[in-house]
Amino acid sequence: MERTATIDEIVERYCVSSNPFLSRLYLGLGFLFIGFAIIGLWVPGWPTVSWAVPAAFLFSYSSERMFRWTLTNRFFGSAMFDYYATGKTVPSHAKVAIIALIALMSAASAAFVWKVSTLGEGEIFEPSSWNGADPGYGAVTIILVGLFGIFYVATRVRIREIG
Repeated sequence: MERTATIDEIVERYCVSSNPFLSRLYLGLGFLFIGFAIIGLWVPGWPTVSWAVPAAFLFSYSSERMFRWTLTNRFFGSAMFDYYATGKTVPSHAKVAIIALIALMSAASAAFVWKVSTLGEGEIFEPSSWNGADPGYGAVTIILVGLFGIFYVATRVRIREIG
């Protein structure tokens, strides 16, 4: 896909209108996500662009003015502009990092949930001593959702061509 050169071209291509109720709903959710993105400017480890992407998507369905703002603001506008200008693609290193982080966080979360809610006070190699309230459904659910996320990113998120 050819790179889009201007913000006007991006707005023309991606900004669509919806009915008034949905526009207000999308606008409200977009502001919520922008609020989360702004928190990421000051809180170490809290993502910024990850919240700005769904905000821009929601603004593209509700407010041309706010969609333009997400593409031009000084904190994450350049990343958003590149994402839309290249046809909603990400660099290959970002795709690899996203998949690795999904795998790592899913594994860590599943291990924590399993330890807290399945193992309880029991011994790790004696399943009969496990006295947690959850028979393992929580950890399995986290693993399945993580695998779905990995599959989705691996198959649906397109890589940006260099050059």
